[in-house]
Amino acid sequence: MIPEIPYRGNRVVLEYVFVNHTGFELCSKTRVVEKEPKSVEECPLWDNYMWNDVRGRLEDLKDMILKPVAMFENPFYKSPHKLVLCDFWISKDQPAGINTRYTCQKTMEKLDYDQATGYRPKQPFEPWFGIEQEYFVTTDDGIPVSYEPKKFDYESLVLVTKIGHQHSKNVGIERELSNRHLMACLYAGVNIGGNIRENDASQWEYQIGPCSGVSIGDHLNMSRYILHRLAEMFGLKVTLHPVPVHGSPFTSSGHLNFSTSQMRAKGGIKFIRHAIDMLSKSDEDALLKMYDPTLTQENKERLTNTSSPWHPQLHKFTCDATNKAKSSVRIPPLVIVNECGYLEDRRPSSTIDPYAASEGIVKACIFGDFLNPGCESLKDVSIWDSNP
Repeated sequence: MIPEIPYRGNRVVLEYVFVNHTGFELCSKTRVVEKEPKSVEECPLWDNYMWNDVRGRLEDLKDMILKPVAMFENPFYKSPHKLVLCDFWISKDQPAGINTRYTCQKTMEKLDYDQATGYRPKQPFEPWFGIEQEYFVTTDDGIPVSYEPKKFDYESLVLVTKIGHQHSKNVGIERELSNRHLMACLYAGVNIGGNIRENDASQWEYQIGPCSGVSIGDHLNMSRYILHRLAEMFGLKVTLHPVPVHGSPFTSSGHLNFSTSQMRAKGGIKFIRHAIDMLSKSDEDALLKMYDPTLTQENKERLTNTSSPWHPQLHKFTCDATNKAKSSVRIPPLVIVNECGYLEDRRPSSTIDPYAASEGIVKACIFGDFLNPGCESLKDVSIWDSNP
């Protein structure tokens, strides 16, 4: 490792971090300011070219404004230097077409007061989200580093949480990357909940949350940036793509956990089951489009992959309180025991756009925006004001 270069002046490095038109690929550029910003509002606006559409067409490449939205400590330069997450705006008043954070914020505000209907909840919803981010450590051509199909049967192999397993190729440096990532996120102030060796070759997971409202996207995107930066330092490559080896059992997920204050309160299982009922009666294609707004729609390939026993199946809604296998939505066992908590939607993939996905699950579970014909009666939001 190259030793750190000391600097004893007062100027501060700001790494501006932003998501490009894909919704999950991270970019950055750096500027130096004269003093440490005490809040994100003190970070200056900046400009940057970016596509205004997921297609990335030349005519959609525009000169936009980077608007800082969240600030974190910098685990690479160390404090007082900062990581500054930004979203894109066409002007100071017009969000870019790829700005899913803006639309997510509007939906979260609607939970406090719906101008269209005049509805204001008796008890604030206070939505919390968590995302289980899976990823693969890969070779230059995108294949998991330890993938050895001639040696192992990956349809039956169980690696999750294993230490000292015979499938150990490259696991030491991968574990070091995972653990360094955990500590770097903690230093930065990212709300990371833990990490784990996942079940596929060179696959790992960490958890972000619980985070309220749009902050789930802020923390997940910054955690992704830190992961990619650390991988560069280790000489490794990581991918968020949900199907790194086409035709294999390998898939990578971004399970979405969701709760409201009503779900978390005593007896909240009633509201959890109502939310799942809403999900089961929603147009899956409309919701999946928010779970995966990318142009490539790789999540559909993941959900139609029948070689894995774990992930949910496209257009086949199932809910199981104890069994993860093929469940679309799950109620974790401790939630059943406590009769309150959260639900887990297992359909989003590892390329999840956290802003679009969290907005989507709120629209589906609370406002009923995707309900199938004949289910409109479930749109009555007054159920959330009833007693458990």
